[in-house]
Amino acid sequence: MKEQIYTIPVNDAFSEPCECPVCTLERDLENDSISFMLSPALMEPDNRVATNQKGFCRRHFAMLYSKKENVLGVSLIIETHIQQQLDEYRKLMKKSSKGIGSDTKMNAVKNLAGNIGKSSTNTTKFIDEAVNFLDTLEETCEVCERIDRIMEHYVDVILWMYFKDPEFREKVKAGKGFCLPHYKLLMSTSKKHLSPKQCAVFISDINELMENNLDRILDEIQWFSQKFDYRNKDASWKNSKDAVPRAIEKFVSYSNFK
Repeated sequence: MKEQIYTIPVNDAFSEPCECPVCTLERDLENDSISFMLSPALMEPDNRVATNQKGFCRRHFAMLYSKKENVLGVSLIIETHIQQQLDEYRKLMKKSSKGIGSDTKMNAVKNLAGNIGKSSTNTTKFIDEAVNFLDTLEETCEVCERIDRIMEHYVDVILWMYFKDPEFREKVKAGKGFCLPHYKLLMSTSKKHLSPKQCAVFISDINELMENNLDRILDEIQWFSQKFDYRNKDASWKNSKDAVPRAIEKFVSYSNFK
């Protein structure tokens, strides 16, 4: 099948020898997204609105800073993000301050009653709202959301190519399978977008692929452990020298080991 612009990155990822080509797609997309955030695009109004509201998760804040490509840009992102979130949190505190103040003046009898039904005090209502605010802040990330949007498209392309491009299908079946998170993603997406027959064919194929490759990674990790037995010190490592990071990747998706 003739390559299209949307199939090229998928074909490239599945051409690489790796434990999970979907991890390769996601890793490349993550790096591209970080570079995009550090480019002049970070000053565009739409992007600033998004980063001011969502910020970044721990991993992506660390990646933005550690690249050292545009520390001033990162500083500006943080400055306006803090300003907006602080303004919103101040509104929450101001709205609750009078009620919290009244709770501090409860007499002994009322305080005892409050201990029985303390979930209904002004203070605990503020705590619930504040924790919800902070949970939302912690769970949102402009890079994560960008990756999720594009990865959804990539998975659609993978499923489409699997049934439209016989060469790609054979490439998938000859590969090393997927990490468990992306195996789960492929299964859940296939249920949504494939016909019942296509879904059955796809699941049958990738189940066999996963079983064979989980057996393989188990054999490799077992041999890695056995190599520490003095009786095997002169034996070949076979394919097990990097079995530990590859086994971890198989279970939890790509990491920073490489």
